[in-house]
Amino acid sequence: MEIAIIGRKESGKTLLFSILTQLEYHQFSVENQVGVAKIPDFRVDKLVEYFKPKSIVHAKVTFIDFPGVAKEEFYSAKRIAQYKNCDALCYVIPYFMNQMETYEEKIEPEQEIKKFEEESIIADLSSVETRIESLKRSMQKRKEKEDEIELKMMIKLKENLEKGIPIRSIELNEDEKKISKGFSFLTQKPILYILNISEQQIQKIDSILNDLTTKIADSYHKISFISCQMEYDLMMMNEEERKEFLKELNLKEDAKTRILQQVFSLLDQICFFTVGQDEVKAWQIKKGTCAKEAAGTIHSDIEKGFIRAEVYHYSDWEKHRSEEELKREKLLRLEMKDYEVKDGDIIHFRFNK
Repeated sequence: MEIAIIGRKESGKTLLFSILTQLEYHQFSVENQVGVAKIPDFRVDKLVEYFKPKSIVHAKVTFIDFPGVAKEEFYSAKRIAQYKNCDALCYVIPYFMNQMETYEEKIEPEQEIKKFEEESIIADLSSVETRIESLKRSMQKRKEKEDEIELKMMIKLKENLEKGIPIRSIELNEDEKKISKGFSFLTQKPILYILNISEQQIQKIDSILNDLTTKIADSYHKISFISCQMEYDLMMMNEEERKEFLKELNLKEDAKTRILQQVFSLLDQICFFTVGQDEVKAWQIKKGTCAKEAAGTIHSDIEKGFIRAEVYHYSDWEKHRSEEELKREKLLRLEMKDYEVKDGDIIHFRFNK
């Protein structure tokens, strides 16, 4: 999964990229920067503590930091195309106290978010109109049933987008959903809006976030915050210093952990685990994935030869810490291929080799 970190020049997005990926900070880079971040998961930590494996593998997400641009370039065709190529977006909005020293006008998060939504609707409408014209031309030469279905859907999208309705809010049937996914429409993408604030604003941020969440957030859009400079300084501290600093600010965890978990949740991803003395591994899958498909994330041969899955949940393991005890309590189950894997399942797959 690829997440684009976007935002204006000097918004703090490149510093955020460095914080999330632990890569060296390169301000004002003119090239796309790509890095991989491990998703923090206390369950992996507990399983590792118990099994003491030779290998540990966390769920991962790839972040792409696009070079910052001025306000007028932010919605250029080139930029929009880059945003569309990613699975989700992290939009960093500068909201620090001295922002007027960097920007000509005061930036209001609500207005920034609404502006991005408007420009996304315009971009999607342009893509839809182009596709409608292309379909009409091809259908003059040869009519295909698939083209007729797609044209009907595109006309529906066009009518709604012209009214300012984003594609995520348009009711689509299953066939239409499959077709629309192929176009990577911006108004269908999950977005995490991240306010980059000053350290002094942390104690007041809850009321701002609550207000924005009421107005903006939905299943596709979430609001979060970070003080990038403070978080970067935290990275330079040792574990004890970090804990003490967070305690002084009355924070339970660092922003890096929170944001990575929010991104993972926004992508509609869950994890199941395979465990043992050789390896403890978190396998990321789409919510709603069945057992047989989940087996395929490990190896295609396991999916092809799938017999059944031995399953118990992390929460049950945490209470009993013994497969024998889990069996006695009837918490270890045998599931067939259509079983919907749950977040936190610990699975051993049986398969024909």
